[in-house]
Amino acid sequence: ASIEARKLDFDAYVDPQKQYADVVIEVLPTQLIPDDNERKVLRVRLVMKEGVKYFSPVYLFDEGSTV
Repeated sequence: ASIEARKLDFDAYVDPQKQYADVVIEVLPTQLIPDDNERKVLRVRLVMKEGVKYFSPVYLFDEGSTV
């Protein structure tokens, strides 16, 4: 409910700024991991603009993934 209450402000003020960003980190919905008692896993998506001078691409991947 708290997130939904702020969605209009996000849509009006935050989301439009993505078009000007070199990097955007999106927090994705949680997917709980069985036997994960620490609850420290955060799912994210990293989106980087191509062709930015002095800005090397960064790759994030899960354990066991291949690039």
